Amino acid sequence: MLIDQPRYNSLFAAALLAFSTCASAQSPQLQPVKNYVTAHQEQIVREYLAYLSVPDLHGDLANLSRNADLLKEMFAKRDLHPEVWTFEKAAPVVYGEKIVPGATHTILFYVHYDAQPIDPKRWAQADPFVPVIRTDSIEHGGKEVPDVSRIHEFPASWRVYARGAGDDKVSIECPLTAIDALGSNIKENVKIFMHGEEEGSGPSLAAAIRLHPDKLKADLLVILDGPEHPAGLPTIYFGARGGANLQVTVYTAKNAMHSGNYGNWMPDANVRLAQLISSMFDPTGKVVIDGFYSDVLPLSKSALAMIEAVPDDSREMQRENGVGSTDGAASSLQEGLNLPTLSVHMMQGGEAGGVIPAHATAEFAMRLVKENDPAVMVQRVIDHIRKQGYFIVDSDPDVKTLAGHARVAKVTSRSLGRGTGSGAWRTDPEASQATFARAALMNTWPGKIVELRTLGASVPAAPFITAFGIQTVGIALANYDDNQHTDNENLRLGNLYDGVITLAGILSQ
Repeated sequence: MLIDQPRYNSLFAAALLAFSTCASAQSPQLQPVKNYVTAHQEQIVREYLAYLSVPDLHGDLANLSRNADLLKEMFAKRDLHPEVWTFEKAAPVVYGEKIVPGATHTILFYVHYDAQPIDPKRWAQADPFVPVIRTDSIEHGGKEVPDVSRIHEFPASWRVYARGAGDDKVSIECPLTAIDALGSNIKENVKIFMHGEEEGSGPSLAAAIRLHPDKLKADLLVILDGPEHPAGLPTIYFGARGGANLQVTVYTAKNAMHSGNYGNWMPDANVRLAQLISSMFDPTGKVVIDGFYSDVLPLSKSALAMIEAVPDDSREMQRENGVGSTDGAASSLQEGLNLPTLSVHMMQGGEAGGVIPAHATAEFAMRLVKENDPAVMVQRVIDHIRKQGYFIVDSDPDVKTLAGHARVAKVTSRSLGRGTGSGAWRTDPEASQATFARAALMNTWPGKIVELRTLGASVPAAPFITAFGIQTVGIALANYDDNQHTDNENLRLGNLYDGVITLAGILSQ
């Protein structure tokens, strides 16, 4: 049995035990897939390691093109008839397909191959693009495995440390290996879309949809991204959040002034900014901007039922993460993921020299759900700032403007919608294709799975949904503690093996 109860996961031990029990009762038709993964374990891991060795930072077009070339080779090995779609000043899209006679579903898998920036000094290895294998997570004392070239067996509990390991190259290896393992037993048409601009902006996604609509039409879009639920259970999600950013700078004078000579006369911009931020939240952390939650609340009975079924253990999560008290905006983590959020990602103000700062800046981020209109939400924040007595400008104010208003704030905003609206989306879990995907997951891993109404992060399904009206689900394959977007990103190898089985289950349903 490939499922290994990971020692790293002290969360939800009972849920892990239940998962182990249901996995042993796995659908018999997938036994050949399990046998394939066991027999080809070394081959699978070495292909994965080779791909992780190619740098893939967002915006590094030269190396992203190298990734695309390697993906084309990997697709060709599976007779996926690869195509590389290139665009000016953009990372390529790699597309492949396998059309199966008599198939009743056409499934389009979306995966991204670009990654977040790195600070090598923060990593426990010299080069985040030279993969390191450890016997467990660093936090649990995992030791580096020396001379990996001599290793032929790779236990499920071992971890691979490299940038892109969990986000999102495991999601590339899994569908390709599932195709290998199934061979002639694939029952559904397969299309795979590899995107090189997910971790930031870029024109390739919109251009690909505009120029290749016939290639991208499908019955079901499956987003392969995100970490599984901390319970270690197979995780399917039916929506994800989008959002918008605002940058707010408050001004109190044309320049900083000596704190001894002008203290108690010139207002401190840092204090003004802190007061403005404080006015947006109540003492528990709930946003008090007028109408902030009105598009969403109250949640429907079906939404609440799905939220309540997720096996979160808030107390244990607090203990593991050192969180002394939780935010007061929602009654639970899952309820909070289904509401809009307002976060302060950065505050900056002041300078050396014993002076009162004349301006201070905060970066606000809103995570929005399907019901939110990003323009409306941004306007609600601006209206709130205005109600606090601020004159709003969209560029640096001149001296006349500063002298003519008691409080001045510059506000600029941008959408995180990745090309369409807020980027938020949600598919009805009872819709036909969503039901097909859920049934496939449950048949593959009989027993309890985790179903998330909304993923907290953003994944770019909305452009496909807008263009094609396609039903969409997401399947999370990486371990929950994969450290995506930060240092020491990693993948538990058991998640790679199980991910192959999961996707084989969908393609052979």
